Amino acid sequence: MPSFLKPSWRAPRRMWLQPAHARERHAEIPTAHGTYTLFREPGPRLTADAKAEAWERWQFLLGEETVLEIDDAALPWLGIRKRLRHGVRGRLDGVPFTARAACRSLRPSRCGIRFCLDDGRILSFTVHRFHQRLVREAGDEHEVRARTRAGGWETHRLDRGELALVCLVTVSGLDRLLASPLQDIL
Repeated sequence: MPSFLKPSWRAPRRMWLQPAHARERHAEIPTAHGTYTLFREPGPRLTADAKAEAWERWQFLLGEETVLEIDDAALPWLGIRKRLRHGVRGRLDGVPFTARAACRSLRPSRCGIRFCLDDGRILSFTVHRFHQRLVREAGDEHEVRARTRAGGWETHRLDRGELALVCLVTVSGLDRLLASPLQDIL
């Protein structure tokens, strides 16, 4: 049964689109594992690019426990998409990762977001025909862990870290990276 991962609460639009000036709650997403809460706070801004792009630290908490952290995120929608094309660092259930988005073609099937964890796992968001997929790669094995269907994500087999990644992609607008650039024109 598809699970529609939509925030039950999101910060007002003005607050959502502005750089974080303090640690504040910005969204709550109810799931089968519980409610994930997104907190945004100013990140390390030691370089001119980091200051200009208003780098932020994002945390997804499940209850009181941090499941997903991104150290060098940016503003939602366009900002985070740009950062992901250059690469971001973070931790998923305490395991460090690097993530990068790539789009090598106008065809959505050639676009993806790849999270490479230090424990050897690779979690990728890809497009396959008319739906998006979350694929877990471990060695030579590829397993589809979740996919979209009828406007929602089928999320019944995900662990809490994978579900946090789906929440990140859904709430931040990263799913637009997987859409064809031609859709923006139409």
